[in-house]
Parts: sequence; C-alpha cells; structure tokens
Amino acid sequence: MQVVRNAGYIKEQQRRGRRLTVIGISILALAFLATFWLQGRPDLLAFAFLPYIPLLIGFIVFNMGLQTVGKFVSNARKLRADLQLDKTLARLSDRYTLIHYPRIGKRNPDHLLVHNAGVLVLTVRELPGKVSVTGRRWRRGGNPLLRILNWSAPQLGNPTAESEQDVALVKAYLAEEGLPDLVGGVIVFTSPLVQVTVTDSPVDVVDIDDLPAYVRELGEGREAPPLTGKERLAIVEALSQGEDLEQQTLRPERRRRVA
Repeated sequence: MQVVRNAGYIKEQQRRGRRLTVIGISILALAFLATFWLQGRPDLLAFAFLPYIPLLIGFIVFNMGLQTVGKFVSNARKLRADLQLDKTLARLSDRYTLIHYPRIGKRNPDHLLVHNAGVLVLTVRELPGKVSVTGRRWRRGGNPLLRILNWSAPQLGNPTAESEQDVALVKAYLAEEGLPDLVGGVIVFTSPLVQVTVTDSPVDVVDIDDLPAYVRELGEGREAPPLTGKERLAIVEALSQGEDLEQQTLRPERRRRVA
C-alpha cells in the first residue's frame, strides 16, 4: 500500500497543542494569583468573582492543548491514528493509497483512502467505553461529570456530521479538478476497549480490526466500472496537498515460520 503523509501539518498541530497547553497553564496561574490577592483585599470583595473568568478560560485552553497533543502524539504506549491505520491496512496492494491530513481548501480531512472504486473518507475515534448511535445522534455512556473532568481525553463529538462534511469537501474538490467524484465515508473506532451499539446510521461504523475486510469489499455490486490506474494516480496527485509531504510504500511484515 502507498502512503502519503502531511508531516508538516502533524508538526504544526504538535506545536499548537504544546502552545495552547502553556498558555492555559499561564492563565490558570494568573487566576490563582488574582484569587489570593483579592482574599487579602476586603475592600475589593465585590470583585471576588472576577478570577473565575480567567480560571474557566484557562481550563478550556489547557484541555484543548492536551487534546491536540494527545491526538498527534506517538510513543511506545500510543500510536497516532494515522500510524494505526498504516499498520492495519499495510497488507493492501499498491492499488490503494492512504493519504493523511491533506490540505484541501482551508481544511485538513484526517484520512483518505484512494481505491479502485473512488475515495473513502476515514473518520477516526480513539475513545474507549460505551458508545451508541441512532441516525445522526451519538451518545456516550458513563458519568457526565467524569467526562467533563476528563475533557482532555479524546472526545466523541458527532462523527456522522464530521464524515459527511469531509465527504462533501473531497467530492466538491475532485469535481472542480475534473476528476471522478466517487467519495464515501466510514467511521472507525480504534480502541480495543470501546463498545459501539449501532441502531441506525447513515455512515457505516466499523472497528479498526474489521477495516481491512470492509475496504476489500468496497465497490462490490457496483454497476460503474472500477477506476483506471491513470484515474487513481490523478486523484492521488490531486489530494496529495500540504507542506513537507512524506511518501512511502508499506509492506506487511512476514510471519516467521515456526520450526
């Protein structure tokens, strides 16, 4: 499988996350200092509520930074989502190209897979726990208070809305480029600790372990002929946008024979 990675965007987001974290800590520190200062000023008791404003802002900014850092970090304990997808889909042939964080207009869809039948937008969620979807409505189980306190962890949001927005973006972009605009979407959960209940969903939902089989079935039963090699290459070239692009060919690891 071929992989194109917008490494410049990843580095930019890592810097952004660290910057937001430092700014958030600084605002929190100033809020605490202001609180202690006001405690020693009885004449300013009417303004005692003011430090709570930067306290809230600092909490939000700090957790936004931690979320961003967590999404784009990769170490021995946690692989970034793009690297997890690389590892999972490595056995696909060279007719497949996985593009991570391409720059399309003013947005960066996270992951796009170019295949024989078009382009698949991969909307990834890394959170554990119980999750359910009915139509376009998503819910996460557990104590709401604990989720607020753990706001720096990966969030659920609305994967359906995100997927539909990215599909529409890629579809419009390919149409503008005069290329086949055959674009679909799938929502992928990567955590082994997640339990997803799907009652009804306009966008397919799969576990990352089931993703290779799902990808291989793309285009089955489709009346239109598959894309030609030339069309696939043109789509890959059009979508490979960004700074400091990295390109590589993945090969599956060979299994050692047991004597």
